[in-house]
Amino acid sequence: MMFRSFVLAGVAAAVLAACSSEKDTQPSIQSVAIGLAKAKFGKKNKVEKADETAAKPQQLPRAALEQYGKPVIYVGVPRLGSNLPAVQVAVNGPYQTYLGGDKASVTLRNGMITATRGQFVDLFAQELSLSPRQIFYGGGFPKTYTRTQRHLNGEGKLTTAEYTCAIAPAEADERITVFDRTVTVRKFSELCRNPVRAFQNSYWIDRRAQRVWKSHQSISQPVGHMIIQLVIP
Repeated sequence: MMFRSFVLAGVAAAVLAACSSEKDTQPSIQSVAIGLAKAKFGKKNKVEKADETAAKPQQLPRAALEQYGKPVIYVGVPRLGSNLPAVQVAVNGPYQTYLGGDKASVTLRNGMITATRGQFVDLFAQELSLSPRQIFYGGGFPKTYTRTQRHLNGEGKLTTAEYTCAIAPAEADERITVFDRTVTVRKFSELCRNPVRAFQNSYWIDRRAQRVWKSHQSISQPVGHMIIQLVIP
């Protein structure tokens, strides 16, 4: 609750200050939200981010992946040096599960990871106090909410950690290329924090189509971030 109050109060003050200054000197909503969170917590814990440069380059062209005849994502785990396509194998309401050739799977809900299997420390389950649609497409920004992650440790025991998160979009759209397809997206930056850990996720979203084309999402502290690219919707 202290984090929520801090962010909302700080954003309100920043917005009021911005209204009295010139447009080209106003901070972006995204920089205000993330900057406030880092100012509050960044000195206590290093913020974990994805190292995209460590991921291997894609090895299969889009045409080869289209032959599956099903939705396909490309899943990279930079810390582990893995980068493989995964094909959709199950749909359960808003949840889509994708399976890779290494038998590892990831389940998404509107582009957000809810579970993984096959990593040495899996995200057994993930829940948020707001739905992904509410987070990305509804109401104003920045938003704050809670994230609960459950992991299976090396002893097979389930551990639970809760984080307070803040998210905000960039000020303008950008063009990115995902497997030879160029799309217009808005980048969202999300910072999540509890007393012992902090991590930053990123999402590149086509808000018109309500589609996440690319994302960096933290799985667990040992595994780090998973980089997901949407190849075949």
